[in-house]
Amino acid sequence: MEQGKRVKANFTWNMIGSVFESALSFVLLIAVNRIMGETSGGIFTLAFSHAQLMYYIGTLEVRPIQSTDVKQKYPFSAYISLRTVSCALMIIVCLIYALTMDADPLKKSVVMYVCLYKTIEALLDAFTAMYQQHDRIEYSGKLSVFRVGLTLAAFIGTLLATHRLEYACIAMLIMGLATLMTMNRHYWKKFPDAEIRPDFSHMKEILISCFPLFVSVFVMLYISNAPKYAINAYCTDVIQNRYSILFMPAFVINLFSQFVLRPMMTPMARLWNDGETHRFRSNILKMAAGICLLTIAGMLGAWVLGIPILRILYNVDLQQEKSILLLVMVYGGLNAMNIFIYYMIALTRSQKWLLIGYAAAALTVFILAPVMVRQYEMTGAILSSIISIALLDLILGIILIGVIRNRLREKV
Repeated sequence: MEQGKRVKANFTWNMIGSVFESALSFVLLIAVNRIMGETSGGIFTLAFSHAQLMYYIGTLEVRPIQSTDVKQKYPFSAYISLRTVSCALMIIVCLIYALTMDADPLKKSVVMYVCLYKTIEALLDAFTAMYQQHDRIEYSGKLSVFRVGLTLAAFIGTLLATHRLEYACIAMLIMGLATLMTMNRHYWKKFPDAEIRPDFSHMKEILISCFPLFVSVFVMLYISNAPKYAINAYCTDVIQNRYSILFMPAFVINLFSQFVLRPMMTPMARLWNDGETHRFRSNILKMAAGICLLTIAGMLGAWVLGIPILRILYNVDLQQEKSILLLVMVYGGLNAMNIFIYYMIALTRSQKWLLIGYAAAALTVFILAPVMVRQYEMTGAILSSIISIALLDLILGIILIGVIRNRLREKV
C-alpha cells in the first residue's frame, strides 16, 4: 500500500513539476513579448540559449549516472562536491563570456543574469537527482513548482513595475537562490546519509563516466541552437523571436514524454542491473511507441489550434508560418526520441558510443544551418534541425539495439 502511494505521488508530482519546468521559458518569453515587444523577446531568447549551453558546464551531465546509481556506488558527498566545483567553473565562464561578447550593455547584462540563474538550477539538479535515485522524485516535482512559481511572479512583477528586462532577470536570480536555501534544504534534511562535505575521492571516476554524456549533451545543445545562431547572424531579432515562438509547441511532446520517462529511469536501471533484459527491451518498445503516438497527436493539434493559440499568447500573427509549425512538431518528436534513447544508453553504462552519433549530427547541422538559413530563413533553420536530429536518432537507435543484443548473447 505504501509503495503504491509513493508511485502515485512520484508520477503526479513529476507530471506537475515537468509542466512547471517546461512552462518557465515559455511563459517568460510571453511576458517579455507582451510587456516589452518583439525586439526584447529576441534578446531574451538569445540569452536563454546561451545560458542553456552554460548550464551543462555546471551539471557535467552527471544526473543520468547519479539518478540511476541504484547500488549507490558513489556517496552523495562525492556528487555534490563535484557539482560545487563545476558550478564555480560555470560562474567564471559565464562572467567572462558575458563581459567579452560583442553586444550592447543590455544584452550583456541579460545574458549574465540568466546564466547565473541557470547556475542555481545546475546546483539544484544534484539534489533532485538524489531524490530520484531514492525513488522520491515527488520532492523534485514539488521543488520545481515552488521555484518556477516564485521565479515567474518575481520576473513578471518586476517587468511590469520597471519595464527593465535586466531588473526582471535580477529578481529571477534572487528567487532561485531563495528556493535553494529554503525548500530544497527542507527536503535534503530528510536524507541523513546525504552529507554535504568535501569528498573528491571519487571525482576522477565520476568524471570518466560522465564525460561522454557531457560532450554529447553539449553537442546536442549546439545542434539545437545552431539554427538560432545562424538566424542571429543573417536575420533580424524579430525573425529570431518568431522562430523561438514557433518552436515552443515542440516542447509539449518532450513534456508529455518526460511524464513517463523520468519516473521510469530508476526502475529501468534496476531491470538492467538485475539482468531482466527481455522486460527491459519490451518496456523500451512500449515507450518508443508512445512517443510516436504523442508526436502524431501533437502534429494534429498544432495544425488545428497551434497558430490561433500562439497568436493569443504572444500577440504575433504567424499564419504565414503554419507549415513551419508542422515541421517544428516533427522535430519535437524526433528530439523526444533522441532524449529517450540517450537515457537508455546511459543507464546501460554504454555512453562512450554516444559520441559517434552526436559528432555526425553536429557536423551535419554545422554545414547545413548557415547555408539553409541564409537562403530560406526560418524554413531553412527547422529543416537543418530535422535532418541532423533524424540522423542522430538513427545512429543512437542502432547503438542501443547492439547493446541489448550483446547482453542477450551473454545470457545464452
